Amino acid sequence: MFGPKVIAEYDSKYSGKLFVKSDWGNKYVTTGYLTQSGGLINDLWNPILKKLSMNHELKTMNCLILGLATGTVAKIINKKFKNAEMVGVEIDPVMIDIGKKYFDLDKIKNLKILNLDAKRYTLNAKEQFDLILVDLYLGDQPPGFLYSPKFLKELKKLGKLVIINHLFYDEDKKKAAQELITSLNKHFQNIKLNHVLTNLMIICS
Repeated sequence: MFGPKVIAEYDSKYSGKLFVKSDWGNKYVTTGYLTQSGGLINDLWNPILKKLSMNHELKTMNCLILGLATGTVAKIINKKFKNAEMVGVEIDPVMIDIGKKYFDLDKIKNLKILNLDAKRYTLNAKEQFDLILVDLYLGDQPPGFLYSPKFLKELKKLGKLVIINHLFYDEDKKKAAQELITSLNKHFQNIKLNHVLTNLMIICS
């Protein structure tokens, strides 16, 4: 009788079957075995953003989150950067609904929620951001446009600092990450890599 409890199930045209689960009082969202929001996602981003919070230049900033999901990253930013203004872009309306119902997504301060395609938003955005966080996944696959030179060029234009979360647990994902890094080197002067759990956090400036 131990282990995660399934609270709710949803069907998403973007991610397939979504499960809202609770384990020892902690809620999170999965597509089967892969965590989409909450839980491990907090463990991935928390150390990165905690380190950034030591940078006094980022105390007051505006931030773009591509792949908002249920708001895990937005909550961390809200705690680490008290005056941050955030724009969260999420293509999946089901994920936004889950976020509002189970994770208080609509109660996060200074967060503007946009139900839009991240590619379309990025290619048409006029605003510039101090920080862009890219956490784009459909199940366990990032969208193809993440690797396109045009998209990466626009990220560089829009953000002073860009952090991309990329899965890094098998040969295919490691190869894709290395190809992404090669492309990023053409647009960003400084790239740092941080291995967290089974993911690679790519920090670009």
